[in-house]
Amino acid sequence: MSGRIRSVTTGTATLPLPAPLRLGPMEIREREYAAVRVETDDGVVGKAYCLTRNAPVAACVDRLITPHLLGRDAADIEARWDDCYRANVFVGRTGLVIRALGLADVALWDITAQTAAQPLWRHLGGEDPSVPVMMVAAYPVAGREPESLAADVVRYASEGYRLLKVARSADAGHMRRLLEAAREGLPGGTKIVVDAGFGWRTPEEALAELPLWGETPLAWLEDPLVPEDAAGCAAIRHGGPHPVGVGDEVTDPGTYRALLDAGALDVLRLDVIAIGGVTGARRVQALAAEHAVPVSFHVYPEVSVHLAATQPGTMVETFDQDFPGGNPFDPAHRLRTERLNIAAGHAIAPDTPGLGFDLDWSLFR
Repeated sequence: MSGRIRSVTTGTATLPLPAPLRLGPMEIREREYAAVRVETDDGVVGKAYCLTRNAPVAACVDRLITPHLLGRDAADIEARWDDCYRANVFVGRTGLVIRALGLADVALWDITAQTAAQPLWRHLGGEDPSVPVMMVAAYPVAGREPESLAADVVRYASEGYRLLKVARSADAGHMRRLLEAAREGLPGGTKIVVDAGFGWRTPEEALAELPLWGETPLAWLEDPLVPEDAAGCAAIRHGGPHPVGVGDEVTDPGTYRALLDAGALDVLRLDVIAIGGVTGARRVQALAAEHAVPVSFHVYPEVSVHLAATQPGTMVETFDQDFPGGNPFDPAHRLRTERLNIAAGHAIAPDTPGLGFDLDWSLFR
């Protein structure tokens, strides 16, 4: 049995990027992360972290989540989730409060699995710790030509990655050159995902631009519109040349139901923190399974690998942990004291109790 929750501590860390990134309508110059550390009265510590997207995530945990956790049983996670959700029903049924709740929920699952002396994936009923990986290979960066970015994509393919993601550039000619150069060097069976980053406002804009990219087939086109536009995403799926994956940053399961009901998804993208932690993610995994739609997890691979191991065919997303000087897109691996075992296109969930990693708390303030 886990003990009662004695303390909840939060912190925020900021890691600058070597060059600004463009993703859809956003320019990203640094990555900011929030973290939570939950300790029980018998000394077990759970942890979690997330991208803040420049929102006050730690403050939401402190003010809206922590008061409903302290002194309560850490083992009854469903009850803790429901306590926090209901206590914030006026302001937090979706959005930032669910992200804050997700942090606390992941930490509680970490505690529960540690107490059970099992890695989380096994505690959740998983049997095979090997999970396919999508490598984020290229973002548009000032000063880099498409052919140079394509060389990065081809290099990752040569290392055994068979699913590679690049971010959309608003310059359709750039995209055509990137995709054609990558296609020429990719081995058979390798596929590319293009992350549009919610970059189009309407399906008509997307459908007008996609033919300008040439004829390179995609594994899927990711997040062409905001996920709440289920009808628009369905129009792109049925009227465009590529399968469609949607779901990054979704905080409301109702959004997924609408997308599935509209026939808008070939792949369901799932963010374990944004959807309310392990508890929320498992509910969406069950929903995807009901509709026979595969799941691809968004970032946080050292957490999502545990969930993916419970559902064969589920993918996790990662950034290169070995990039010299730190990954220029998302250096989150610098926050962790242990590395996730990723090689040749697969991640291996750790065999140590709980999540199997800790955070470098000296980086958080």
